[in-house]
Amino acid sequence: MAAVVPLLTGCRSVSMLSFDVWRPAKVTFPVDIARVTVVNNSVDPDEKEGNRYRDNISKQEYALEVLHDSTTYRLAEYIALELSNAHYFPEVTIFYDDSITLPKSLYPLLNESQLSAIRGGADHTAVVSLDKTDMAVSMDDNALVDTFGETVYVTELSVATTLYLRVYWPDRIEPSSEVVTDTIYWQSFGYTPDDAHSSLPRTAGFLQEAMRHISSRVRDLFIPHVDNVDRYLYTSSNPALGDAFDFWQQQKYKEASYLWEYVYEEQKNKTSRAMAAANLAVYYELFDNYAEAIKWVDRALALFKEKSDYETPDITMLQDYRRQLIERNTDNFTLQKQI
Repeated sequence: MAAVVPLLTGCRSVSMLSFDVWRPAKVTFPVDIARVTVVNNSVDPDEKEGNRYRDNISKQEYALEVLHDSTTYRLAEYIALELSNAHYFPEVTIFYDDSITLPKSLYPLLNESQLSAIRGGADHTAVVSLDKTDMAVSMDDNALVDTFGETVYVTELSVATTLYLRVYWPDRIEPSSEVVTDTIYWQSFGYTPDDAHSSLPRTAGFLQEAMRHISSRVRDLFIPHVDNVDRYLYTSSNPALGDAFDFWQQQKYKEASYLWEYVYEEQKNKTSRAMAAANLAVYYELFDNYAEAIKWVDRALALFKEKSDYETPDITMLQDYRRQLIERNTDNFTLQKQI
């Protein structure tokens, strides 16, 4: 956990903390799933559709050709590798067999004989089918004038990827469908457009990076994962709040919470009490006590709203924090089933 960055000035400040939280997967796999098999059922993305080069200096736009060579097969391999490296499922495999003709058309469905061949007789196998892959590549040239009056050319490259997936469950007739999206960006500079272009990754490089990024999104779709969040602690010239923050920085969280409770219960200044209550919400969230955290953030909001003409930024920040706490509280039930 890191603490720093004062955000408010005056008689008090807010320091930003960053810490890791667990997020549940969107898709919950049954506990008896013994194997996940990934299969490519998608044709390569169109080499021209959706790809654009915009020269914003001359106000021209051109079609951009992006050649693909077995992109979807490599993408299926990336997905299988991400799922395997997470060590969440007992076994992850990828299916290769040219003797089976897969549909490879828009939103194709695998039939029972195809699924049987893919599962290879293994019970409790979920099949993840990559059914359609879209990649839209955009490149934009722009000109800027720097502080010395020289013209600098800036090129921005982006790859927007969309995957259409199906999960075929061993005990259900109908598969479930999922859509995963991701966009990655590069930016380069030069004193000519060609200079700027030369610093960008080549086609193979940016396609590989796009596949790596979107595969990690698929992993997070299927597997509980760690996410980094920002939280805020109040401190001020109030001695008790200052001492509590010192305890927090020393990772003496219980001692810090005692002082915040003292400020809330014993002091008269409403702003100090509101800050202490808000800090207690962070303390209880740190130990996954979301109900108690929501209770304390509500107390902080009630006190800040009594001085709303002055405390509007605090109210906005805490209302967003309350929303995140409710989301984490809701997610926790799903997370317990998945871990």
